Amino acid sequence: MTHLNLDSLQMFTDLVETGSFSRTAEKNFVSQSAVSQRIRTLEQEFGESLLERGQGRGKVTPTAAGDTLYRGAKPLLQNASLLDSQMRQLSDEIAGTVRVATVYSVGLHALSPRLKPFLAEHPRINIHLEYEQTEKVYENVASGVVDVGIVACPSPRRGLEIVPFAEEPMVVIMAPEHPLAVHAELSLKQLDTEPFIAFAEHIPTRRLVDEHLRAANSRVKIIATFDNIETIKNLVEIGSGVSILPADTVRQEDREGMLVVRQLQSKEAFKRPTGLLVKSKQIQRAAISAFVEAMRQKSPI
Repeated sequence: MTHLNLDSLQMFTDLVETGSFSRTAEKNFVSQSAVSQRIRTLEQEFGESLLERGQGRGKVTPTAAGDTLYRGAKPLLQNASLLDSQMRQLSDEIAGTVRVATVYSVGLHALSPRLKPFLAEHPRINIHLEYEQTEKVYENVASGVVDVGIVACPSPRRGLEIVPFAEEPMVVIMAPEHPLAVHAELSLKQLDTEPFIAFAEHIPTRRLVDEHLRAANSRVKIIATFDNIETIKNLVEIGSGVSILPADTVRQEDREGMLVVRQLQSKEAFKRPTGLLVKSKQIQRAAISAFVEAMRQKSPI
């Protein structure tokens, strides 16, 4: 009889959903080789090939056997997580799994530096991280699929409480050879008529940037829109246009000289607020409360 390992099943379902070994490794805080080993073990246990590899760059898709396993494992994992939550509520023990859904730009750049010290302080807490689009984060918190959501420019929703997470300074980015790169700082008006790579219209950060451009009477020329921050950075890097992004998301490219990053003049400088989402009026497990408290934005002394 096959002995099912929940951690292995979780990695397998994550891999099916993301189609990426690297993103699955990020979500589970392990190496890509560890994910590969888990999948090989599952395939050996069932005597079936579970994934089709090589469908595009790094892309994987389930085989017929893999699809069967995925459809059976998903509800099993959800029930196991619910049972764990119910049992943990019986005590004040700071342990168990905290399920977190976040938008990619916040999770990868702002959340990751806070997680390491938190997990070191609470070794009995596991964090299961999912990257989702903004609306899906709200839905998953409201439905109880996840315990905590993290979004940019949070807006009030019935049944949800917003806890401040961070405020991210927004900066102008451009290719190193761009004419505006000679300036130490920029005004929004200097971007007037510039080719601009923007977030898609449904992204809250897009609305925030648009508001500030309008206030400065700066009419940028939007030539492309995306919901993926990495794509925006890549297009700016090759000289397709300029953009405005959170400073934390471009620090590495700035250090490596791939992008030029410029602050906005003080009178026009603005920040992107981010927030934690939790269900309101609900008794939280000790592990969730500890996570929210550790992640919440601390007021300056």
